Amino acid sequence: MLKRTLFIFLLLICSCSLAFAELSKGDLTIAGYLKDEFSLGLKTFNEVSKFKNILQLSGEYKFSDQSVFFTSAKYWYDSVYDLREKYDAARHYMGHIQRTDWLRDCYLDYTSGPWFLRLGKQQVAWGQADGITILDRVNPADLTEYWLPDAVDLRIPLWMANINYSPKLNSNLQLLIIPDFEQSTAAPPGAPFAFRSYKLFMDFKDFWEGPPIPFIKPNYGVLNTNIYYPAKQFKNSKFGVQWQDRIGDWDYTLNYLYGYDYLARTYSDGSGYRFGIPYPTITLNYSRRFKLVQMAGGSLNHTFTEEGLLKGVTLRGDAAVYLNEPTYYGNAATGRSEGVNRWNNVFWLIGLDKSVVTNWVASFQFAQYIMEHSKPGGGYQTLNSYTNGAQDAVENIFSLKISTDFLHERLKPEILWSCTDDNQGRISPKATYEINDNLWFTLGIHYFYGKEVDSNGQFRDVSQFYTQIKYTF
Repeated sequence: MLKRTLFIFLLLICSCSLAFAELSKGDLTIAGYLKDEFSLGLKTFNEVSKFKNILQLSGEYKFSDQSVFFTSAKYWYDSVYDLREKYDAARHYMGHIQRTDWLRDCYLDYTSGPWFLRLGKQQVAWGQADGITILDRVNPADLTEYWLPDAVDLRIPLWMANINYSPKLNSNLQLLIIPDFEQSTAAPPGAPFAFRSYKLFMDFKDFWEGPPIPFIKPNYGVLNTNIYYPAKQFKNSKFGVQWQDRIGDWDYTLNYLYGYDYLARTYSDGSGYRFGIPYPTITLNYSRRFKLVQMAGGSLNHTFTEEGLLKGVTLRGDAAVYLNEPTYYGNAATGRSEGVNRWNNVFWLIGLDKSVVTNWVASFQFAQYIMEHSKPGGGYQTLNSYTNGAQDAVENIFSLKISTDFLHERLKPEILWSCTDDNQGRISPKATYEINDNLWFTLGIHYFYGKEVDSNGQFRDVSQFYTQIKYTF
């Protein structure tokens, strides 16, 4: 811990020195930020759940008007995993950044006439939905803190070729070739935002590998879990195409994505038996596999400018069908999965944005996630992949965000309410104050409500009060 703390301290000193020196020479520009994130439980007010320090540095070098190189690196350390024994089980994964994840962006931009090429590690944002990934599925997602971080921090960058051609004004054809593969990540058991489905599986593993229990588990158990990643071959690359254009005052896109899903599903591979004295040993074999999926969809955007009730309203919508999407089924009462179906599911959203009374902005969203079948058959239920609770055949999702500003845009309060028709959701008010041109302070709350088997309700006991302070240079 001492070495890590010293390393972070030296990095902070170095970064501040660069900031005060205003390092920007010729065609090289260097920028970055220091950020502290602190969270405290609302129900157990003395329980600190996050004390995270973040350093991000980015650099841009302009070779010419046509070519620019950009890279950014990010390091973070959450000391709460060293300070609290409660989180020891998740310490290795959640206490500091993993592997080469410190490299966020590393790409070269090249522009020539109607052509634009971006080669390297990057993230691509599709769609217009807030807090929901309908079309925005080019990159895997980091859900170690659920959906709370900003979208730019949720996406996991990938190495890819991003090729664009604009045949006319306001239009663009985009081709994505992604030979890189990273799976979406989730918090391990022991972390505040560990999914219930993950914890149920680990509880079953601990029970099965525990000592024999007469009349309940009269054997020794072994549970093997293997994960199989797509082979590193070009044919296993992910491919995406987007066409963007305008008809009158309406902007639209058409999107298609083909490749391996970033979320692995767990499959039963049978069992083995070995006779022993005084107890036999039974081995259960499971595998986690990534499946080929396709996504086809599009988006619309239009701002009404004509006189009338809709003047100033921006209408936006996303829609997608997921072909052969893996969908768990099983016993929702116990949370036990029995298998995986491959269904064609639909996700669509409509949003309305409107400025009210000068500097008040209201954004409303309504979305539906629609399963191809209402029931998987065999007496089983479709399961929520986050909780292994019962998944509705049609999930109705609502959100409302209201924001404004005071003190010449230095104080910016905002409240977000997101919920479903199952009476479960999240309420997140916050206020950000600009102390000076380079320093911001944020104060907020994430309040979860609902049942334990619901996506938001599973975190009702980790509702939190949080602060953030960010210094840019």
